[in-house]
Amino acid sequence: MSADVAPGRRDWAVSDPGSDMRWAGGGTALRRLLRPDAAAMQRSAGGRVLDIRGPLAGGFDYESVQELVVAPPASLDDRAGNPFDTVCSFGALAAAPRLDSLVAALRPLVASDGRVLFVELDGDGRRWCRRLDRPARRLWGMSMSRDITGALWAGGFEVTSVDRRPLRHGPPGLLRVVVGVARPDPHRLGETADLRARGTAP
Repeated sequence: MSADVAPGRRDWAVSDPGSDMRWAGGGTALRRLLRPDAAAMQRSAGGRVLDIRGPLAGGFDYESVQELVVAPPASLDDRAGNPFDTVCSFGALAAAPRLDSLVAALRPLVASDGRVLFVELDGDGRRWCRRLDRPARRLWGMSMSRDITGALWAGGFEVTSVDRRPLRHGPPGLLRVVVGVARPDPHRLGETADLRARGTAP
């Protein structure tokens, strides 16, 4: 599903796939609490944008994109060959059956000067967090023990901005949220020469 829009347009014709997801046990409240973070990320997106949604997605607050493509993570392999300036993930990384596979699928979809904007549940893999992971998946469809920024780094991205914090208004220390920006790391992916040839290397 895609939409071509003029800068500043807010009345999106596409539906919100996240609204069709089945929620239980307070998942709707979780999504509502993170809505301001998702909206801020959408407003900062520009150029050609791919939104892979996820359980924390809600609404469309994109303001100045040239093209918006909304697609589920399962369809990413079909979109190779035309990189995006911005890729947005709102819980899709935490919900993926295999995080490393999703990050690997995202890498060729992000332009060399593009960005990944993400709002995710984040975990550090502590034992008690891993024990609660199965109930979290059943209730919210997401893992609460994944190291999102570590997975992005391992997949060839450089995290340039990150805000990791406990979920506001939630039980202290139980749920952690990571809101951040990542970009392809040319030094680890052999792209430095290409950037130098274009005169954009640091």
